[in-house]
Amino acid sequence: MMRYLLLLSLLLLTACQSNRLIELDYQPGYDFHALQSWQWAQPAVQFMPNAAALNSSLDAERIRDAISEQLTQQGLLQSKPAQFEVRAWLITENQQQRTQTIQNDYWGPIWGPGLRTETYDTTYTTQKLQIDLLDASNQQLIWRGSDSWVLPEQQTNPELRAAKFRQRAQQILQHLPPQ
Repeated sequence: MMRYLLLLSLLLLTACQSNRLIELDYQPGYDFHALQSWQWAQPAVQFMPNAAALNSSLDAERIRDAISEQLTQQGLLQSKPAQFEVRAWLITENQQQRTQTIQNDYWGPIWGPGLRTETYDTTYTTQKLQIDLLDASNQQLIWRGSDSWVLPEQQTNPELRAAKFRQRAQQILQHLPPQ
């Protein structure tokens, strides 16, 4: 019974992810249409928390490849010197969800129906890919976009992880330049 409730909770969380909200912020008045060249900030990809178990050079390379691909598709040239710098963050957080269920029990004609409430806490892990664009002349943040998702319980293979980062980078960077 407990497994079914946990599975149902995770399915509901996954269903909620289909209507994702890409978080965007940018500097109003900045001329994003004039931007033509970019380079990586140092460090290019950072992990939060900065724990050895989460800090993966393989994921950092996948993220760099995904972002480079999207910026190139938008006609932006990677060069030095550049007009803006790109930094990505992969943020991993544990989330908790409390679920209450009300069950209707029937104890027979003597005691009659009864209601009982059960509460279950579900812990799950989310990741957020955050992409920051910095003005190369003064290192000021000019644009930020991010997207979050629930991590599967088991690690996915490298091709699926690369595809997920490509998909997320595309969904975030399609909002550049801001309308």
